[in-house]
Amino acid sequence: MNQNTKESRRSAHPSRLKPLALFLAGLAIGTSAPLAAADEKSAAELQAELKKANTEIQNLKKELERNRGGIATPQAAPVATAVAAREESVEAATATQTLDSVVVRSRRQLEKLHDVPVSISVVSGGELDREQATDLEALTKRLGNITFNQNNTRGSSLSIRGLGRRGFTETQDPSVGLIVDGVSYGLSQLGNFDFYDVQSVEVARGPQGTLLGKGASAGAVTVTSRGPSFTPSANYEVTYGQRETVFIKGALGGPIIDDLLAWRGSFVVNKQRGAYTVAEDTDREADTMYNRDRVSARTQFLLTPTADLNAKLSLDIQPRATQLQNGFTEFVQQPQRYANGTLVDPNGTGTQARLGRDWFQGRNFTYDQLLNSIGREGKVYQNQTQGQTAGTSGASAEVNYNLTDKLTLTSITAHRIYNFQARNDEGTPFDVQKNGGGSVFYNQTSQEFRLAGKPNKFVDYQTGLYFLRTENEVESKNGYGADAGAWYANNNQYNTLVTNAGLNASAGGALLTNSLKDLFRFGQQNINTFSQALYGQANFHLSDALTVTAGLRIGTERRTTENFADLRNNGVGAALNPVSSRGTALGGFNSIAYSNASVANGTAGNLVNPSTAQLALADSVAQKYFGAASYASLSPAQKAQVAAAKAIRASQIGALITGVRSDYKDQIHTAVLSPKYKFNDNVTAYASWQYGEKSGSALNVNGVATTVKPERTNAYELGVKTFLLDKTLTLNADVYLMDIKDYQQNVVAVDQFATQDNINNNVTNPLAYTSVQGNVPKVQVSGVEVDAAYNGLRYTSLRAAASYNDARYKDFPNAGKPSELAYLSSPFIDRSGQRLGEAPYWTVNVSGEYRRPVFGDKVFHTSFTTAYIGSTTTDELMSDYSWVPDRATTDLAIGLGHHKGNYDVTLIAKNAFNNNAHEKGWNSYTPYPYPRWFGIVLSGKL
Repeated sequence: MNQNTKESRRSAHPSRLKPLALFLAGLAIGTSAPLAAADEKSAAELQAELKKANTEIQNLKKELERNRGGIATPQAAPVATAVAAREESVEAATATQTLDSVVVRSRRQLEKLHDVPVSISVVSGGELDREQATDLEALTKRLGNITFNQNNTRGSSLSIRGLGRRGFTETQDPSVGLIVDGVSYGLSQLGNFDFYDVQSVEVARGPQGTLLGKGASAGAVTVTSRGPSFTPSANYEVTYGQRETVFIKGALGGPIIDDLLAWRGSFVVNKQRGAYTVAEDTDREADTMYNRDRVSARTQFLLTPTADLNAKLSLDIQPRATQLQNGFTEFVQQPQRYANGTLVDPNGTGTQARLGRDWFQGRNFTYDQLLNSIGREGKVYQNQTQGQTAGTSGASAEVNYNLTDKLTLTSITAHRIYNFQARNDEGTPFDVQKNGGGSVFYNQTSQEFRLAGKPNKFVDYQTGLYFLRTENEVESKNGYGADAGAWYANNNQYNTLVTNAGLNASAGGALLTNSLKDLFRFGQQNINTFSQALYGQANFHLSDALTVTAGLRIGTERRTTENFADLRNNGVGAALNPVSSRGTALGGFNSIAYSNASVANGTAGNLVNPSTAQLALADSVAQKYFGAASYASLSPAQKAQVAAAKAIRASQIGALITGVRSDYKDQIHTAVLSPKYKFNDNVTAYASWQYGEKSGSALNVNGVATTVKPERTNAYELGVKTFLLDKTLTLNADVYLMDIKDYQQNVVAVDQFATQDNINNNVTNPLAYTSVQGNVPKVQVSGVEVDAAYNGLRYTSLRAAASYNDARYKDFPNAGKPSELAYLSSPFIDRSGQRLGEAPYWTVNVSGEYRRPVFGDKVFHTSFTTAYIGSTTTDELMSDYSWVPDRATTDLAIGLGHHKGNYDVTLIAKNAFNNNAHEKGWNSYTPYPYPRWFGIVLSGKL
């Protein structure tokens, strides 16, 4: 190492950066962050200090970022430094004087939030830590106009401006992108774990993709972790709380080789018993619902061989662990009649009708026990409770090389894997479903090259190449127990086998049991994608006041989906198999199918042109179940019993698939054009047009290949960003309009296979329909967003974000029917003009913090976060029974600690007022899974 390099690094030592650190300590982390002044100085003095510090910034930027663990690129924002300096200064934490510029990591550029021409909100890691916000549900409560759609680890999703909800489909891209430490996630599921050692989280609204990573049609959430530093550090946090909660976080790091290699290691242990127990039919309390059993760790290394070259390697892992989420169902009394007054469930396939059957009587469990069991007893009744096992891990390498003082090349190489496995229960303690559920085995590999430069005062830009390859193996499993036949039979089938007078009850019961017992159906879906894109964005500074931002992304998508389905175990009822399913021979015998007509005319179960092998098989069934010498000797009633058992079995086997493939290839575009005008230091206005396309997808519907068209969004926005009240109030507001064509959502479409099957069987009305991923012709979203932060009260910081959002289907003629409209003869209804149920009109996030020095070197602090969300539905079908009323949840914290953070004791309350709002449900609903919780936190530095 030459002497000049050594001297340069010595000059960047933290002790030399005190003036700059004091200034940065006063910077907030966005309009959504609590803001504080650097010290008690006047605005004029701060401005003078800023001018002086700016010179030092230019000389020490690279070294500063290296010492703080950041990446020394011309367009990387010094958030880490601001946060670190702020946390190290009591005055920075408690002062309430004049505000200065707010710097955020926005669009990977050194830009002031005041000047960014887009709707964006940021929350700092310190804010998340103060009330222990560690997952997407908690993060979104602290950011504006974004919601987390709760489900299990596989099915949850993010929505921005009401757009982005998705079901259990891996063939569809998320509408809201998730970027963690510079790596775009191809599936939102990769983020449904704990976030820890977080530096900042930001949400950008509207189509994204012209600046970095993977494109997204509705917006993006960016999570940035604290990076390695050459300054030694070690901190810890230990929490103990209700429901046997043990939450431990730790982070430490520092130099390995001075001025060359640094590291940072962090981990979290999150153990918690759920609030609701699982009771089996023995009334033995087993597991708990929505428990936590997570352990995660991340190690990062920062290498700085020269002043112009640095590299960061990150490795993280969350081993597979089991949590119970599926089956958290509160059963309620199903309405007796549909909306038009006709009777519900004439075929007796509802839960109440099933549990009312003789088969399930006298077994120490009734439908009344199932009803409202969570609210009444705090219990969930199941017997196959094995939970969902999920885990993830990944590695990334980021290399930055300053080609010149004004040109930086960045490379990010990353690989991630994710696995998920569920074993579901039907929601009773009976032996119905066994080892059912889905599994996901996903991995992605991405490579990104970025070139960022500022050749002159007129323009600065960033351009790049992005590549993403994903491989996804999705399995579906259906296993059946001894009670499955009695559960899945309709009334007529059940009555034929069990309760019809004069029939052989023993034979009928055996047929009912063996129709499904130990049958195991296995399905597999292989989904592969390859995405590549060229993107670029530039800021043209036409004058000191006027800047125009323009960007373009051109990408290609290649996607394939291949499906298989077969029987892995025939169980004890192999002789009751169909002859074949979609060309797959199953070894059964051919007979007239069970129907009301065939039973009435005495032909149900009659053999149809049996082969010698089929006749022998039928004779064996007659011998086994009825003790008869041959099938021909059975009475019509006995043959009807065999036909009923075969019908029950065939309905669960469904269509088997030997391998059906669908392909999709397209070119996808994203663009942005945004002029910005700075009227003065306090007021900036902007207008923007953002265009984004969400890739279509390839999928197979009941074994028939099909595709979904790409989603196209034009987003228009007018906004203003202001400093008011002597810069103690930051107020940003925007109005927006989004026109979306071919919005991707579940729709009702013709089931081509089932229709052809009906044609082959001479069905009078052969058209069959199914709910499938498809396109809504047109959706429109409009609204207003406001972000504000106020620091005019001594020791106090307040933050608020509010939005009014009107999201509507402008053209949606083929929407699915909700439960109360199931009586309609049409397979679908027209939702044109109606609002999107998952998009609330109003969302409001309010938070505040009070920090005051006491007892010399101590700081008393208290804070709150309240998230309000307007009424929404939990069902894409928008049933009247699925609406969740307006609700608000509040988290509270109060504590006392050392002014430098050496130690701190804090009491925390989550959902302090125990707001557990939920829908009423047609026959069941899923309660809000997180009731009130109290805990105590001990944290500090070592």
